Amino acid sequence: MFHFRGVRALAIAGVLGAGSCSYGYAAIAVTPPVSCAPASEGSNATTSAISSILSHAKERDNLRAIIFGAERNGKPILRTALGTSTTGVPATTAMHFRVGFVGWQYLVEMMLLMTDRKQIALTDPVSKWFPNYPHVHGVTLRMLAASSAGFGDYITPPSFAKAIYANTRRVWTANDLIKRSLPPYQAPAFTDPGKDWAYSHTDFVMLGAILERVGGKPYASLLRDLILRPLGLHDTRLQFDDTPQRPVLHTLDDGTFKDTTFWNPSFVSWAAMTSNICDLVTWDRVFGTSSLLPSALRSEVTAPVNVGLGPNTASTYFGLGTLVKKPWIVAKASYWGMYTSTAYDPTTGISLAVTVSLNRGASPKNPSDDILSAISKLLTPDHPIPN
Repeated sequence: MFHFRGVRALAIAGVLGAGSCSYGYAAIAVTPPVSCAPASEGSNATTSAISSILSHAKERDNLRAIIFGAERNGKPILRTALGTSTTGVPATTAMHFRVGFVGWQYLVEMMLLMTDRKQIALTDPVSKWFPNYPHVHGVTLRMLAASSAGFGDYITPPSFAKAIYANTRRVWTANDLIKRSLPPYQAPAFTDPGKDWAYSHTDFVMLGAILERVGGKPYASLLRDLILRPLGLHDTRLQFDDTPQRPVLHTLDDGTFKDTTFWNPSFVSWAAMTSNICDLVTWDRVFGTSSLLPSALRSEVTAPVNVGLGPNTASTYFGLGTLVKKPWIVAKASYWGMYTSTAYDPTTGISLAVTVSLNRGASPKNPSDDILSAISKLLTPDHPIPN
C-alpha cells in the first residue's frame, strides 16, 4: 500500500503483486431497514465462531471498534458492532463511516448505466474531453476504469500528503487533483495506454469528471438518481465537506492518532463516500451480481482486461473499479485511520463487509482484510478469499 505518514489513501498497489426510477431503470427490490440494527441468523456455531474471530482481531490489532456484516443471498448471517466510537460512546451498526475504494465500484456502475443509455461508449476516447492532457491519445473510458491509462497517480508524491495535512478541511476539486498528476508534481507511470497496468487515482477522478460532464449534473446528483434511490440506499452519500453523516464512527489517523472524523475527504474525489453496514452489504451484493445492469453489460466488471499486465494474473487481477480474487469480488480501502473491506462470493451469494477504527498506538497492516480472510475460511473453507 501507499503509506505516507498518517495517510493511506484507497491504495491497493502491492495487493496484486505483493417500481421505476429516474432515467428509466427498474428499481431493484431492496427494502432498506428502518434502522440498521444488529441481526443474526440465530445463535449457532457459525455466528459464535464469527464473533470469536472479531473479538480476537480487536484484541490482537488494538482496534477501538469493529462494525461487521455478513449476508447470504440478502439474508443476515450476522450484523454486529464491537468496541467504542469514542470515549463513552459504544460503536453501533447504525453508525456511518468512510468506504473509500468502494466509491470506484459506484463510479464504474454509473459508467455502465450511462453506457446502456447510449450516452457514452466504453471505447470512447478520453481525448474527447481532455484533449490537452499529456499522453491521452489512445486512452479509452474502459482504460480509465481498468486503471491502465498510465496516468501518474496524484496521491503518491510526499508533497501531496504535505498539502493534505496543511489544511485537512480543504475542498479538493477534480481539476485540482488532475493538475497534481502532472509535472512538477508527478510523471506518467507509462505512456503506452492499455499495454501495462498501474493503479492510479487519477484515472478514476478523470472518469468521474467525464461522467459529470456527459450527465449534465453534479456527480452527487447522478449517483443519487442512477444508483442510490433505485436501490433504496438512504445511508450512503458523497461527502465533499467536513460534516459526516450522523451517527458517525470516529476514526484516529494512523501514525498521528489525531481524530480525523471531521476532516474533509474530498482529496479522494468520487471515492469520498460514506455509508453504514446495512447499505454497504447491500451494495456489495448488488455490485457483485451486477443486478442493476442489463445482461449485455454484466460481465464487464470482472472482465479480465488487465490479465497479463503488470502483476495481474488469471486468478487475481484488477477488473473495472474492483479487485477480482476468484471467485471473490473484493474492495479494500484505508486512509486517515479508516479500514473498510468488502467481498462478494458469486458461488454462494455470501456478502461480507467490515470497517474498523484504531486505538492509539495501533499499527496493523490492514485489519479489515485479515478479518474478512479469516471469516471466508470459516464460511467458504473450500475457496476462501486468496491472500
